Amino acid sequence: MSHGNTTISFETLSRAILNKMGVTRDIADDIALRVLNYFGFDEEIIDNVLDQDDRRMFYFLQDIQLLRTHWEEAILPNGRTWRVFYWALNVPKIQEYASPPREEAAVEIGLYDSLPEDVWSREVA
Repeated sequence: MSHGNTTISFETLSRAILNKMGVTRDIADDIALRVLNYFGFDEEIIDNVLDQDDRRMFYFLQDIQLLRTHWEEAILPNGRTWRVFYWALNVPKIQEYASPPREEAAVEIGLYDSLPEDVWSREVA
């Protein structure tokens, strides 16, 4: 599940966490470092490398759409099904959340401000 070898930088992931979670810069940097220590230069890792605390953090990051999961199934020689879970960086969402928020509120125009000037003049008949 690769996006054309798109590498997410520490700064990009930290900014996405900062913008999406609203935490301090230090906390965003700490989370980004923890995540990237697992992923390195890959976009996908196997679940069994995670410790319990980091797995909980990964589930939270999945809830806010920064990470995704998927699995593969294999049939073992004894006939049992073995499921292998993977975590993947959600590259499009990370890039979206890392970009500066749009200034839509500043562009909003009030109803009266949007009316043409001649509306305010009265003609006496």
